[in-house]
Amino acid sequence: MVERPLFYISLVAVVVGVQLFLAGFIGEMITTNSQQLNDYVIAETLNLPPPPLA
Repeated sequence: MVERPLFYISLVAVVVGVQLFLAGFIGEMITTNSQQLNDYVIAETLNLPPPPLA
């Protein structure tokens, strides 16, 4: 079909790039919609005075 190897190399690079982009995008969507996003574990509570009001 095409006798230039650069065409096939660039085609593979585009396919790999699209796959990496989609993997990152889907990973961000999963972490954004996580149920444990705002769950914090408090190890120790300190009795500090409240900050002064400005």
